[in-house]
Amino acid sequence: MCMANWSELPCDIIEHLTSFLPIQDYHRFSAVCRNWRMVAKQKRYSPIQQIPWLALGTEENKRKFYNLLEDRHYYLDVPNLRDKVLCGSSYGWLFTLDRKLKFHMVNPLTRECYDLPTPPPFLEGDLGLYEQDVPLYLEAESDDEEKHVFLREFFEESQRILVVKSIFDYEPSTRPDFTVVILYGDNDTPAFWRPGENAWTDITGLPRALDDIAFFDGKVYAVQHPIDNNHSVIYTFEVGTDPKATKVELQVPRHGNPNYFIEDRYQNFSVNYLVVFYGKLHLVERFIERIEHRLTTEFVIHELDLEGNNYSTRQHINGHTIFLGGNAPVVINPCQFPHCMKDAIYFTDLEFGHNELYGAEDLGIYDMIRKSITQYYPREVFHHTLAAPIWFTPNPW
Repeated sequence: MCMANWSELPCDIIEHLTSFLPIQDYHRFSAVCRNWRMVAKQKRYSPIQQIPWLALGTEENKRKFYNLLEDRHYYLDVPNLRDKVLCGSSYGWLFTLDRKLKFHMVNPLTRECYDLPTPPPFLEGDLGLYEQDVPLYLEAESDDEEKHVFLREFFEESQRILVVKSIFDYEPSTRPDFTVVILYGDNDTPAFWRPGENAWTDITGLPRALDDIAFFDGKVYAVQHPIDNNHSVIYTFEVGTDPKATKVELQVPRHGNPNYFIEDRYQNFSVNYLVVFYGKLHLVERFIERIEHRLTTEFVIHELDLEGNNYSTRQHINGHTIFLGGNAPVVINPCQFPHCMKDAIYFTDLEFGHNELYGAEDLGIYDMIRKSITQYYPREVFHHTLAAPIWFTPNPW
């Protein structure tokens, strides 16, 4: 019997097969032979949805990622990711801030990079001080030690909190007219930028303390953190020449344990997310206990009816899985990935690992059916001072 020569399979069949491969198998496929490598480089077929990786800290100048599907780590040598704060993830791109507070958008697998404008707080009054004092801050030693220490602490803190969320509407390789929207500064101010523009444009008409932003149905939606009342308020705006937000006539009462309604960030509190799936916008409430350290205890999901100004609370998400954190939320169908828990939320820590004792360790899987939490990653102490782990969807296309 003659053995088939797999390397001589027709190219159209091989190309089609590549669309069913997860990222790690895609690279293994390209290493089989020269013919398959040429097919893989052409990237003619869109791939299946990928399971997000967990982007961790830097080790020996390489960025560390955790592959949930294989339960293993990968180390990528990407200069644009070395010692950078990760302040967002969307469509396989990571948003980063460096020590000079320069803002970038990087695809770790293709090495593509966009230089984004300087984040807004440093565009006006603080810019002179910033330009004057960066050299002193970057020096290993200084004659003015007190000022040097102050600047180091100031810039390291700014690097961590300057941009709290970054998303965009389209993958840049498919739509060069994409739009980036961020939340920045102490007031969580939303602003947008498009390729070719030299600065960020603030959105007016919004209150302070926004929890999250999301693109939906051609608009941007934002949810305010319920500080003064027990309702989450939704706003919407369109990017353009005169962007102004309007309030959606829909308020969602806070759910969960009443103890979480106490707005004391040193005790119990909640955080909102906006997630799109099944063609609907959803509000996800995350409840957190904070005694010695932060630990998530519960999630509640509400489907929003924006036309009828109503909502309904979901007990499950039809077997799907949501990946939440500092990233743009990712929703997958576990039928394609049986290793993932159904009707579950895989979450990361909220903030950078500033807790000297525990670090950023609030990671887990919330089972919506059993109302319980299990671990997908060892609860080791993350003392990487730059950022908490963040979900990243590998995208080499």
